[in-house]
Amino acid sequence: MKSIVTGASSGIGRELARILCRDKKSVVLGVERGVERLTKLSEELGECFIPVQADLSRVDGVRIVVDTARRYLGEVDLLVNNAGAGLYKRVVEHDEEELISLANVNFISPILLTRGLLNCMKPGSVVVFVITAGVHVLLESLPIYGATKAALHYAVKALRKELKERGIHVLAVYPGSVKTEFHERAEYELKRGLDPRRVALEIVRGVEKKSELYIPGYPSIAKLLTPALPGVKGPAKR
Repeated sequence: MKSIVTGASSGIGRELARILCRDKKSVVLGVERGVERLTKLSEELGECFIPVQADLSRVDGVRIVVDTARRYLGEVDLLVNNAGAGLYKRVVEHDEEELISLANVNFISPILLTRGLLNCMKPGSVVVFVITAGVHVLLESLPIYGATKAALHYAVKALRKELKERGIHVLAVYPGSVKTEFHERAEYELKRGLDPRRVALEIVRGVEKKSELYIPGYPSIAKLLTPALPGVKGPAKR
């Protein structure tokens, strides 16, 4: 199987790359903007892993991934749009560059990447979008992150119908808070959270079988109650 995983050098993406590379017939193209971490993961996983340095906060980063995939993979069986970013700031505290960067990483790049790779995908291929269960509440401490993920959530519902015509399956994943470096980079301490390996394993199990996957399952109730739910504040700052 030929796969692409964005945000591959840490958290959910790293665990996905490890799991997919257990099949010696698999080839995983791992996308990350940090060279050092990509190199370390490439050394761990060996020949099945193709490291691609690309910054998905920029449109030219998407072009790099698409061009590399066409050159080294030819066909794509699985695309996992996992890369994401957020800042613990109020809406008015984000500057212009931050707003554009977050919109690109969380919303625009996953759509552009999917569109750019459609000619490499045959019927039976799968596209995964890692969104967040937080789209069903107001993330008061991560408002722009929540807004961009909500936009992706909306677009994916339409995209699922469009790609079904091509025989391509779309899986939207809505995890709760996950213990990754996402929170550490924002200088927030997440006392409890999901193990990224658990999330990665459930994604692999959910591919081709489900259209929506909530991890854990109970946040799926929130989508029925969204209008009545209050805002949710983030964890305490260190």
